[in-house]
Amino acid sequence: MVQRQKTLATFGAGPFATGDTGGGRFGHYTFDDEAPKLLGILLAEFDNREGPIIKHYVPRGNDEVEATFHFTKALIIPKTSMFRHSFALTIKALDCKVLMFPVGIDHQDYHRGRFTFNMSFIVDMTSSAETMYEPIVQKCAEYLIELEIEYHFLTDSKYRNQLYEVMEKMFIDLSTKGESVIEVVIDEDQIVTLYFKLCPSYRGIEPPEIDYHMVPMFIREVELSPRLIEKMDVLSQKIIPQIDGINTVREIAIILELDPSLVARCVRNLHFYECVSLVPMFLYWNTYVATERVHDFYKNQMEISDCLEFVKIQSATGEDGSEIPMPNPEFSDVFRLYLSMRVPDEDVENGAIPKKSLEQWVAEEKPRSMGIDEHRLVQFGMHHQFLRKLSNYPICTVNPGNNSLLKACNGKTSVDELALTHNIDPGVLHHLLKKSGKFEFVMK
Repeated sequence: MVQRQKTLATFGAGPFATGDTGGGRFGHYTFDDEAPKLLGILLAEFDNREGPIIKHYVPRGNDEVEATFHFTKALIIPKTSMFRHSFALTIKALDCKVLMFPVGIDHQDYHRGRFTFNMSFIVDMTSSAETMYEPIVQKCAEYLIELEIEYHFLTDSKYRNQLYEVMEKMFIDLSTKGESVIEVVIDEDQIVTLYFKLCPSYRGIEPPEIDYHMVPMFIREVELSPRLIEKMDVLSQKIIPQIDGINTVREIAIILELDPSLVARCVRNLHFYECVSLVPMFLYWNTYVATERVHDFYKNQMEISDCLEFVKIQSATGEDGSEIPMPNPEFSDVFRLYLSMRVPDEDVENGAIPKKSLEQWVAEEKPRSMGIDEHRLVQFGMHHQFLRKLSNYPICTVNPGNNSLLKACNGKTSVDELALTHNIDPGVLHHLLKKSGKFEFVMK
């Protein structure tokens, strides 16, 4: 049995987003004028006797901030189906919007087995601040979830004053500077640092939503020194070391026993700041073909060096635990293997593109005999766009009626996407669709 040791995948150069760069702790941008103003922050909880209550709000003495609670009481502590979702409520009477991310933590330690809270941010109804503060609301909730699970930061009375101080500092810093660094002292001997940064419109686009089956890969050099790790938030400290160019977002979540949405949030931020790229999940059923960019690879010595280091079999051990010596990959073999991933020349029935799965390709080429890990070879090629994945798109040839699967088979949704949606192996789904005789297939 061959076992592989997974290592951090990093390509290219450049400072890591949380490091000390010339642009400052949080990145290269600052607010030219004033940061978008917050009207207030409101922390609400569900009390088992009184129902939804205000735990604390800032700034103190602001009647309008307190008044928002009475307008939004039912939504601030909503039904469980709305937990861990971002949403905003406009209150025209107060000319404001309330940005929320309600949370319910289930555990036997809590009365009735659940603790429910919501840290809401209040902004001007006509301001553009909503889009900038929305990620902060979710990030704040994620911090509080972690602090509550680890240290009972929200429910232990010994942290009450410190919680209020955190809210007040966050309110002042974000309103004046657009960023805040807050140190939370745990049990007098441990410090947890929270980082917040308002994020203006970046390159005129929004970061993509993260599919749990995508694989994040670093595109900036990252050396996980203790000094750098200390600067990360609690979640990032756990998640970033697991980004190795192999694990999907869902697999990282399983390894760390975290909610996949939290991992996706971290990866989305890294992608936003151009620290990681996202490549499709590796499957032996997939078909990969070389692109014209593979010829540029031939001339790029830095990429060649990175590739040879990344694609080699990391470690191999026999059944008795002894290490099996593996040959170092040669560039000539790597380049030939990339070129061999192509669409066959011969024609087939109905003019369809011939399909050779990676499993068939591995059986023919035997890359491991050359010390090359086919999984890493494909991921490196996908990341650098030397390869692209061909996808099979089913087209339903009968009336789909109200059948959701038949409706989805419209030539725009691939078999892989359908398989993920319906939790079935892509090869099995393709076989079932083909066997039914109700579908034509287009590969592109």
